[in-house]
Amino acid sequence: MDKNDMTINTVDEDTENSEERLTLSQRFLRAFDKFGDLFMLNIYFFVSCIPIITIGAAFCALYTVTLKMTGNREGRLFNEYFKAFRENLKQGIFIWCIDLLILGLIFFLGRSRSLVIVSGALFFLLSLALPLQFPLLARYKNSSLRIMLNALLLSIAHPGTWFKLYFIWMLPVVVYYFYPRVLIYTWYLWGLILSALLAYICSGFLNRFYEQIESEAPDTKQDNDTHEKDH
Repeated sequence: MDKNDMTINTVDEDTENSEERLTLSQRFLRAFDKFGDLFMLNIYFFVSCIPIITIGAAFCALYTVTLKMTGNREGRLFNEYFKAFRENLKQGIFIWCIDLLILGLIFFLGRSRSLVIVSGALFFLLSLALPLQFPLLARYKNSSLRIMLNALLLSIAHPGTWFKLYFIWMLPVVVYYFYPRVLIYTWYLWGLILSALLAYICSGFLNRFYEQIESEAPDTKQDNDTHEKDH
Protein backbone atom coordinates (compact mmCIF):
# COMPACT_ATOMS: atom_id res chain seq x y z
CA MET A 1 0.00 0.00 0.00
CA ASP A 2 1.48 3.37 -0.98
CA LYS A 3 1.47 6.58 1.01
CA ASN A 4 -1.51 8.04 -0.80
CA ASP A 5 -3.63 4.96 -0.03
CA MET A 6 -2.68 5.23 3.66
CA THR A 7 -3.71 8.89 3.67
CA ILE A 8 -7.06 8.13 2.04
CA ASN A 9 -7.75 5.31 4.50
CA THR A 10 -6.89 7.56 7.43
CA VAL A 11 -9.29 10.23 6.20
CA ASP A 12 -12.05 7.64 5.73
CA GLU A 13 -11.50 6.26 9.23
CA ASP A 14 -11.55 9.75 10.72
CA THR A 15 -14.81 10.48 8.89
CA GLU A 16 -16.38 7.26 10.14
CA ASN A 17 -15.24 7.96 13.70
CA SER A 18 -16.61 11.49 13.58
CA GLU A 19 -19.95 10.13 12.33
CA GLU A 20 -20.06 7.70 15.26
CA ARG A 21 -19.33 10.49 17.76
CA LEU A 22 -22.30 12.60 16.63
CA THR A 23 -24.98 13.01 19.28
CA LEU A 24 -28.65 12.49 18.52
CA SER A 25 -29.27 16.24 18.37
CA GLN A 26 -26.32 16.73 16.00
CA ARG A 27 -27.60 14.00 13.71
CA PHE A 28 -31.04 15.60 13.74
CA LEU A 29 -29.55 18.99 12.82
CA ARG A 30 -27.51 17.40 10.04
CA ALA A 31 -30.60 15.63 8.69
CA PHE A 32 -32.59 18.88 8.92
CA ASP A 33 -29.80 20.69 7.06
CA LYS A 34 -29.88 18.01 4.36
CA PHE A 35 -33.64 18.37 4.13
CA GLY A 36 -33.20 22.12 3.60
CA ASP A 37 -30.67 21.52 0.83
CA LEU A 38 -33.03 19.10 -0.92
CA PHE A 39 -35.88 21.60 -0.58
CA MET A 40 -33.85 24.38 -2.24
CA LEU A 41 -32.51 21.97 -4.87
CA ASN A 42 -36.06 20.93 -5.73
CA ILE A 43 -37.04 24.58 -6.18
CA TYR A 44 -34.13 25.12 -8.60
CA PHE A 45 -35.12 21.97 -10.48
CA PHE A 46 -38.79 22.95 -10.67
CA VAL A 47 -37.99 26.44 -11.98
CA SER A 48 -35.55 25.16 -14.62
CA CYS A 49 -38.16 22.64 -15.84
CA ILE A 50 -40.74 25.36 -16.62
CA PRO A 51 -39.68 25.78 -20.29
CA ILE A 52 -40.42 22.00 -20.69
CA ILE A 53 -37.70 21.64 -23.32
CA THR A 54 -35.06 22.05 -20.61
CA ILE A 55 -36.30 19.13 -18.48
CA GLY A 56 -33.38 16.96 -19.61
CA ALA A 57 -30.79 19.54 -18.61
CA ALA A 58 -32.62 20.06 -15.31
CA PHE A 59 -32.48 16.34 -14.52
CA CYS A 60 -28.78 16.28 -15.38
CA ALA A 61 -28.08 19.22 -13.05
CA LEU A 62 -30.21 17.62 -10.34
CA TYR A 63 -28.24 14.38 -10.51
CA THR A 64 -24.94 16.26 -10.64
CA VAL A 65 -25.67 17.82 -7.26
CA THR A 66 -27.24 14.77 -5.59
CA LEU A 67 -24.36 12.54 -6.71
CA LYS A 68 -21.99 14.95 -4.97
CA MET A 69 -24.22 15.16 -1.90
CA THR A 70 -24.27 11.38 -1.45
CA GLY A 71 -20.54 11.25 -2.18
CA ASN A 72 -19.77 13.95 0.44
CA ARG A 73 -18.38 16.26 -2.25
CA GLU A 74 -21.06 18.93 -2.19
CA GLY A 75 -20.28 22.61 -2.61
CA ARG A 76 -22.44 25.69 -2.92
CA LEU A 77 -25.84 24.43 -3.95
CA PHE A 78 -26.89 27.28 -6.23
CA ASN A 79 -23.54 27.49 -8.01
CA GLU A 80 -23.20 23.73 -8.44
CA TYR A 81 -26.71 23.30 -9.85
CA PHE A 82 -26.73 26.12 -12.38
CA LYS A 83 -23.15 25.47 -13.47
CA ALA A 84 -24.14 21.89 -14.32
CA PHE A 85 -27.35 23.15 -15.94
CA ARG A 86 -25.45 25.52 -18.25
CA GLU A 87 -22.73 23.01 -19.13
CA ASN A 88 -25.22 20.29 -20.08
CA LEU A 89 -27.96 22.47 -21.55
CA LYS A 90 -27.44 21.58 -25.23
CA GLN A 91 -26.96 17.85 -24.63
CA GLY A 92 -29.81 17.73 -22.16
CA ILE A 93 -32.19 19.39 -24.62
CA PHE A 94 -31.05 17.13 -27.46
CA ILE A 95 -31.46 13.88 -25.51
CA TRP A 96 -34.80 14.99 -24.05
CA CYS A 97 -36.13 15.92 -27.50
CA ILE A 98 -35.05 12.55 -28.92
CA ASP A 99 -36.86 10.82 -26.05
CA LEU A 100 -40.02 12.84 -26.74
CA LEU A 101 -39.83 12.03 -30.46
CA ILE A 102 -39.50 8.32 -29.70
CA LEU A 103 -42.39 8.54 -27.24
CA GLY A 104 -44.53 10.28 -29.87
CA LEU A 105 -43.59 7.62 -32.41
CA ILE A 106 -44.57 4.90 -29.92
CA PHE A 107 -48.07 6.35 -29.51
CA PHE A 108 -48.43 6.90 -33.26
CA LEU A 109 -47.41 3.34 -34.16
CA GLY A 110 -49.50 1.94 -31.31
CA ARG A 111 -52.67 3.17 -33.02
CA SER A 112 -52.12 0.64 -35.81
CA ARG A 113 -52.73 -3.03 -35.03
CA SER A 114 -50.13 -4.10 -37.56
CA LEU A 115 -47.43 -1.98 -35.91
CA VAL A 116 -48.29 -2.54 -32.26
CA ILE A 117 -45.37 -4.96 -31.87
CA VAL A 118 -42.95 -2.33 -33.18
CA SER A 119 -44.47 0.20 -30.81
CA GLY A 120 -44.06 -2.19 -27.88
CA ALA A 121 -40.43 -2.88 -28.79
CA LEU A 122 -39.63 0.83 -28.93
CA PHE A 123 -41.34 1.38 -25.59
CA PHE A 124 -39.32 -1.44 -24.07
CA LEU A 125 -36.01 0.01 -25.35
CA LEU A 126 -36.93 3.51 -24.20
CA SER A 127 -37.86 2.18 -20.75
CA LEU A 128 -34.44 0.52 -20.53
CA ALA A 129 -32.45 3.56 -21.65
CA LEU A 130 -34.30 6.45 -20.03
CA PRO A 131 -33.55 5.89 -16.32
CA LEU A 132 -29.75 6.00 -16.81
CA GLN A 133 -29.43 8.66 -19.51
CA PHE A 134 -29.29 11.77 -17.37
CA PRO A 135 -27.35 10.19 -14.48
CA LEU A 136 -24.69 9.21 -17.04
CA LEU A 137 -24.70 12.69 -18.56
CA ALA A 138 -24.25 14.11 -15.06
CA ARG A 139 -21.21 11.90 -14.46
CA TYR A 140 -19.41 11.58 -17.79
CA LYS A 141 -18.33 13.61 -20.80
CA ASN A 142 -19.48 11.99 -24.02
CA SER A 143 -21.51 12.57 -27.16
CA SER A 144 -25.28 12.62 -26.74
CA LEU A 145 -25.86 9.51 -28.86
CA ARG A 146 -23.11 7.64 -27.02
CA ILE A 147 -24.72 8.58 -23.68
CA MET A 148 -28.06 7.19 -24.88
CA LEU A 149 -26.45 4.00 -26.22
CA ASN A 150 -24.40 3.47 -23.06
CA ALA A 151 -27.52 3.96 -20.95
CA LEU A 152 -29.26 1.21 -22.90
CA LEU A 153 -26.30 -1.19 -22.78
CA LEU A 154 -25.63 -0.62 -19.08
CA SER A 155 -29.29 -1.19 -18.23
CA ILE A 156 -29.16 -4.51 -20.07
CA ALA A 157 -25.87 -5.49 -18.44
CA HIS A 158 -26.94 -4.36 -14.95
CA PRO A 159 -30.69 -5.03 -14.69
CA GLY A 160 -30.64 -4.68 -10.90
CA THR A 161 -29.50 -1.05 -11.05
CA TRP A 162 -31.94 -0.31 -13.87
CA PHE A 163 -34.82 -1.84 -11.92
CA LYS A 164 -34.11 0.23 -8.80
CA LEU A 165 -34.04 3.46 -10.81
CA TYR A 166 -37.14 2.52 -12.79
CA PHE A 167 -39.04 1.39 -9.68
CA ILE A 168 -38.23 4.53 -7.67
CA TRP A 169 -39.40 6.92 -10.39
CA MET A 170 -42.32 4.84 -11.69
CA LEU A 171 -43.85 3.89 -8.34
CA PRO A 172 -45.58 7.30 -7.90
CA VAL A 173 -46.90 7.07 -11.49
CA VAL A 174 -48.42 3.65 -10.80
CA VAL A 175 -49.92 4.85 -7.52
CA TYR A 176 -51.48 7.89 -9.19
CA TYR A 177 -52.83 5.73 -12.01
CA PHE A 178 -54.67 3.33 -9.71
CA TYR A 179 -55.46 5.90 -6.99
CA PRO A 180 -55.96 9.28 -8.73
CA ARG A 181 -57.15 10.91 -5.50
CA VAL A 182 -53.64 10.54 -4.04
CA LEU A 183 -52.41 13.05 -6.62
CA ILE A 184 -54.85 15.65 -5.29
CA TYR A 185 -53.21 15.50 -1.86
CA THR A 186 -49.57 15.16 -2.93
CA TRP A 187 -49.09 17.10 -6.19
CA TYR A 188 -47.56 20.11 -4.41
CA LEU A 189 -44.86 17.91 -2.84
CA TRP A 190 -43.26 17.51 -6.27
CA GLY A 191 -42.66 21.25 -6.34
CA LEU A 192 -41.28 21.23 -2.79
CA ILE A 193 -39.03 18.20 -2.32
CA LEU A 194 -40.05 14.90 -3.94
CA SER A 195 -38.03 15.19 -7.17
CA ALA A 196 -34.82 16.06 -5.33
CA LEU A 197 -35.49 13.39 -2.70
CA LEU A 198 -35.94 10.63 -5.29
CA ALA A 199 -32.79 11.73 -7.15
CA TYR A 200 -30.91 11.74 -3.83
CA ILE A 201 -32.07 8.18 -3.06
CA CYS A 202 -31.03 7.03 -6.54
CA SER A 203 -27.66 8.74 -6.24
CA GLY A 204 -26.90 6.74 -3.10
CA PHE A 205 -26.51 3.53 -5.08
CA LEU A 206 -25.49 5.18 -8.38
CA ASN A 207 -22.16 6.27 -6.89
CA ARG A 208 -21.40 2.66 -5.97
CA PHE A 209 -22.58 1.55 -9.42
CA TYR A 210 -20.18 3.97 -11.15
CA GLU A 211 -17.29 2.79 -9.00
CA GLN A 212 -18.14 -0.79 -9.89
CA ILE A 213 -18.25 -0.33 -13.67
CA GLU A 214 -15.14 1.86 -13.66
CA SER A 215 -13.15 -0.70 -11.70
CA GLU A 216 -14.41 -3.59 -13.83
CA ALA A 217 -13.67 -2.10 -17.25
CA PRO A 218 -11.36 0.95 -17.15
CA ASP A 219 -10.02 0.21 -20.62
CA THR A 220 -13.50 0.09 -22.12
CA LYS A 221 -14.29 3.44 -20.56
CA GLN A 222 -11.26 5.00 -22.24
CA ASP A 223 -12.01 3.37 -25.61
CA ASN A 224 -15.48 4.87 -25.57
CA ASP A 225 -14.06 8.35 -24.89
CA THR A 226 -15.97 8.41 -21.61
CA HIS A 227 -14.38 10.59 -18.93
CA GLU A 228 -15.66 11.61 -15.54
CA LYS A 229 -16.78 15.21 -15.39
CA ASP A 230 -15.13 17.62 -12.99
CA HIS A 231 -17.92 20.07 -12.15
